Amino acid sequence: MVDLSGSWLKLGDADLVKAVHETVVREFGKKALQYTDTAGAPEPREELRRILDRLGFGRHAVLFTASLADSLRLVAEAHLDPGECISPEDPTQREVLPYAKCGRPKAVYVQPYWRCPDGYIYTSEELRRAEEQAPLVIYDLTYSFLIGEVPYVAKRSIAVGSLDVLFPGLHLGFLAVPRELEPYYLSIQEGVYLHVSTYMQYLFYVALRSGAVHEVFNALQRRQAVVKERLVGTATPYFVWYKPPSQRLRDIFLSRGAVPGSAYSKTGKFAEYLRLGITSATEEELADFLSKIPL
Repeated sequence: MVDLSGSWLKLGDADLVKAVHETVVREFGKKALQYTDTAGAPEPREELRRILDRLGFGRHAVLFTASLADSLRLVAEAHLDPGECISPEDPTQREVLPYAKCGRPKAVYVQPYWRCPDGYIYTSEELRRAEEQAPLVIYDLTYSFLIGEVPYVAKRSIAVGSLDVLFPGLHLGFLAVPRELEPYYLSIQEGVYLHVSTYMQYLFYVALRSGAVHEVFNALQRRQAVVKERLVGTATPYFVWYKPPSQRLRDIFLSRGAVPGSAYSKTGKFAEYLRLGITSATEEELADFLSKIPL
């Protein structure tokens, strides 16, 4: 049965996944299986720095974290005093919603490119206005990472993101923080864990440098094309924002793991929409499923 939860990354090419893991072990061996610096292993961290520099965060220090939720936890611990919160977009990533309940925003949270769950892309002017709303702007670059753009970066800014969408089995997050705050962030990290998985860091590095990440992205773009042919909605290579025209159709999608739009809203809005995750369904599964339902 097709899985539209988008909670994992399914890929039919097992040989590609195997080849990347074999390269990690062959080229980095014990290095990928031992302790490393809290901020991250040198080669993966440099690769992360290079990509974030392209996105406009070259003046920031970069760190690996366990996940997007972990990155946001670190930001909240470093910047939020009691009674303060993060003001997110609406709709927005679910991971930020626990920090959105208060009356005094300390930071604004935006996803500049392919906002989850509705695929919105911000203009430079909209990003400039976001800077005026709070002392700090948090940019979630999860879906900007490969091909997206950030047309404007605030002077006081932090970048967060998840790398899980890049390659099957990869579980890793990241932070880009002002360099003067790096020691403080590292001290918070060290109070919870010595460092995130070294193996995961090298899996990210090899998958990216070998071109495997781009092969995966090409597969996701083919899924996007399949969905665009059949559904009227906003489709990205990772998810689709869709308003079912009937309750029957809504129930069909929900039974396959789709998530109600209200789950992504701090006010409970967008209940008429669904987020269809297409990372967890192959191109063939999507084509077969969409050909058999009454659209």
